[in-house]
Amino acid sequence: MGRFRSARFVVPNSDATIGRRNEVHEYPLRDLPYVEDLGRKARQFQAEVFVDGRVADGGDYLTARDALISALEESGPGTLVHPWYGTLTVSVTEANVHESTREGGRATFRLSFIEAGELRFPTSGRDTQVAVDRQAMTSARCST
Repeated sequence: MGRFRSARFVVPNSDATIGRRNEVHEYPLRDLPYVEDLGRKARQFQAEVFVDGRVADGGDYLTARDALISALEESGPGTLVHPWYGTLTVSVTEANVHESTREGGRATFRLSFIEAGELRFPTSGRDTQVAVDRQAMTSARCST
């Protein structure tokens, strides 16, 4: 079982895209490239999930389907409880729903998520060396 926000579903299979961000530098007249490691890639998760009477309170899959659709269309990142990767903060990148009369009482979703991460801005600090140099210059001028 899995859950996104408060909507529950069954997860029969899942895929994850992981790795590093690399920039390959290839220079003229050099046979060997240089690969610059720019850090870990944002993890992406794809899953085929379904809702049916087992996950719906009262056995009505339509209620469970509508709850999952609402959770997927809500703005901003949300909490994904993944059966293999645990609890993650993710954003929805794409969601498709499939229903068929052959699978009466069941809705199948293909979901794509990306880890949400954090919004962090660069920080600044005081350059103490410059402050010391300025003070020394000011003191030197005053003493002459």
